[in-house]
Amino acid sequence: MKFIRLFRLTNIDMYIVVPVSLALLIITNLLIGLSSFRLDFSKGSAYTLSPSTKKILHSLDDVVNIKFFVSSDLPTPLLPVKAEVTDLLNEYKKEGRGKISIKIMDPKKDPGSLEEVRELGIPELQYSQLEKNKYQLSNAYFALGIFYADKKEVLPQATDLGNLEYNTISLLYKLTRKESIKIAIVGMEQAATPQQDPYVVFRNILSQQYEIIPLDLFSDSIKEIDSSYKTVVLIDSNKKKYGEKEREKLKKYVENKGKIIFLVDGVGISDNLSTQPASHDLFSLFESWGISLNKDFILSSSAEYVNFGNDIYQFMTPYPFWVKTNNFNKKTGYFSNVAQLTFPWTSSVSLNNKNGLEVQTLVSSSKSSWDQKDSYELLPQKIKQPEMKDIKVFPLVAQVQTRGGGTVVLIPSSRFLNVQYLSKNSGNVDFIFNLVNNLASGGALSGIRSRTVTFYPLPELPDSTKDAVKYLDTILLPALLALYGGIRLMRRK
Repeated sequence: MKFIRLFRLTNIDMYIVVPVSLALLIITNLLIGLSSFRLDFSKGSAYTLSPSTKKILHSLDDVVNIKFFVSSDLPTPLLPVKAEVTDLLNEYKKEGRGKISIKIMDPKKDPGSLEEVRELGIPELQYSQLEKNKYQLSNAYFALGIFYADKKEVLPQATDLGNLEYNTISLLYKLTRKESIKIAIVGMEQAATPQQDPYVVFRNILSQQYEIIPLDLFSDSIKEIDSSYKTVVLIDSNKKKYGEKEREKLKKYVENKGKIIFLVDGVGISDNLSTQPASHDLFSLFESWGISLNKDFILSSSAEYVNFGNDIYQFMTPYPFWVKTNNFNKKTGYFSNVAQLTFPWTSSVSLNNKNGLEVQTLVSSSKSSWDQKDSYELLPQKIKQPEMKDIKVFPLVAQVQTRGGGTVVLIPSSRFLNVQYLSKNSGNVDFIFNLVNNLASGGALSGIRSRTVTFYPLPELPDSTKDAVKYLDTILLPALLALYGGIRLMRRK
């Protein structure tokens, strides 16, 4: 009406302007609704799908059904997590262009979905929460099931928002790929029983997605590494020397767009903590790819605890030769589900820029690290404290990509995947699995970053402060309203 008065419109004009304005408003809303866009200003682009994810979703040739099994009576802290998971699934549906179907199901209320989660082996999870100043336990479902044709994959606990995109898309990619992928393993010998297998954890996880092929480079019957192997994992046992023939096979495989992950030592070490020169003789091969594997040991004050005791007494101490670090190159998609890595008796690497090679550091030590060269003291009581000038960051894992499409990853610790040296907090197996996933997929999974979704819960407060805040909230607002009303009343008088 102010608009009509402002432009001095007549009554007749008013009857024209109002319906025309309403019609324009409706048409504008319809047009905007057909094409939507948004800007993501969140930290870590938490609400934007990675390009690799979009590419996989766009390439689907049949419908993928994703079922979100979630209880309606979730603990309060999980409610925002449920909303984030739902939003992510809706983003998949939007990018899937009709090939993604989303269903949200409550097994506690729907007998059909309850039977389905039991068939899928999805457990009911137990959560603890602080409510009314008391800890309470509750059971709830919070899982994802992904179905494609007659195949299915399950994510039993979908609460890890930071890695949810990678975890779900890697499962979807596994379901929808058309051929079995072969991974060749060099040096990971098969043990008589799983209990005797030092690589049983890695082997079991890898075999769930890939066909594992043992590869003997020293066999005369193998003239070259088969290009059908999407990735080669070489674990050096410090017992064999790779001669000119073996080095040439590895080099030619990389030249033919092959991908190799090396786990080798810069300095050989025995079980009784004595050292000797590394016997693999791969130093010159790494040099040709722009990486120097240094003949040193890296130590760090950020170290794993190691038991140096025996059957009579226990002697647990941080062992600087078992380096812990979370200093990662987050620009890659290799660190999903990885909080930290442990490097038992690791060496450092140096990167040399060469024409036709793209060299980068994937993992570095913490800032409180130093090295030992030439003279090695491995016993914890004989380790000398470093001088301040020697403390710095050291590159620990390097990656090289050749102009021809080959990739080399060097991890200077042969015990990196050995279960004897894995702590419950180390993400070594997940890291190598992510590497294999990315390399074997031809880059289909590369660049799927960790989604940083941050919640800001109320801080923990002492009981006295909680009571003060409670009574303040109860009394303050009515008191302010009463004061305002009193002032207005006095002004009227």
